[in-house]
Amino acid sequence: MQVEIAVKVDGRVVKTQTAEVSGTLEQMEEAIHALGKRAAGAALQATVEAVAAPRPLFRKTAGPGGTKVTKAAPSRDSTAR
Repeated sequence: MQVEIAVKVDGRVVKTQTAEVSGTLEQMEEAIHALGKRAAGAALQATVEAVAAPRPLFRKTAGPGGTKVTKAAPSRDSTAR
C-alpha cells in the first residue's frame, strides 16, 4: 500500500512524504507513524523558513537589574545627622 502525506504552508505544498508500507497491521502502523513524524518535521522547518524577518531571541537589557539611576540617592550615613 502506498501512503502519501503532503505538507502545505499557506496553501502551498512545501513537502510531500511518500512511502510504501506492507506487512502486519502493526508494522504498517509503525511505518505510517514514522512517515507522519518526518512530515511534521518538514512542516516545522517550512514554517520556520516562511517567517519573513526573524525576531531576536532575547531583549537587550539596560544593565544589571534593568534599572537606570537618574539621580544620586540620599546619603544614609548615620554621622550625617
